[in-house]
Amino acid sequence: MKIQIAINGNRNDRIVPKTTESILESSILSVEKGASSVHFHPRDDKGAETLKGEFVDNQIGQLRAKLKNVAIGISTGEWIEPNLDKRLEQIGSWKNLPDFVSINYHEIGFEKVTDLISRKGIKIEIGLSSLESAKNFTESNLNGDFLRVLIEPPEQLLESAIETAHQIRNHIDHSKIKSPILLHGFNKTCWDLLALAIRENYETRIGFEDTLTLPNGKYATSNMQLLDQAQKFSFCSSPGSVHLLA
Repeated sequence: MKIQIAINGNRNDRIVPKTTESILESSILSVEKGASSVHFHPRDDKGAETLKGEFVDNQIGQLRAKLKNVAIGISTGEWIEPNLDKRLEQIGSWKNLPDFVSINYHEIGFEKVTDLISRKGIKIEIGLSSLESAKNFTESNLNGDFLRVLIEPPEQLLESAIETAHQIRNHIDHSKIKSPILLHGFNKTCWDLLALAIRENYETRIGFEDTLTLPNGKYATSNMQLLDQAQKFSFCSSPGSVHLLA
């Protein structure tokens, strides 16, 4: 079972890695514990999310030196730099390239981001949070080195999140997209959707980007503790008899 570690996301809680040193440490320890790949959001010297080349290059470079055979990816989320032209300029300035990036296909300008990332030779995680975003992707006929499909419903009611995931899965099946699927939830749905991913034999992910708490509701002390729980997660923890497949 492949489990990606999602180190920090856009959270600013005290425990979340926000410095180069803490991102590096958490990534290395998570990989040593069995994470199949690393996803993180680069931070500047004040701990804020950034896509600026100086910080991306530094953090990717340091991670690459320590994790030579592990795929490392970052976000291109529009909230990090809302101005599309500036975001494209910052992405274009990267010299130490990640192995992959996630692109959200509900965001304005996803076509331009996809084109630029493809020209830089970086693999792409197809971020789909709704049926509309799935249609945006398939109807745009984009070219790129698409690594996997991220099914990541944002709904906090489990039944609604599963329905969204079901709609996305049906659409990508109908569109004959053959990329591997990674399913994950967020906050209240995180552990249930992780269990569902295990049941459906999908890839999945865990980390502070997706949840701050363990399955028992207690706050986690590290990404590694979350990963340890994910690796031990049993099928009996799955959400009832609900299945993603029709």
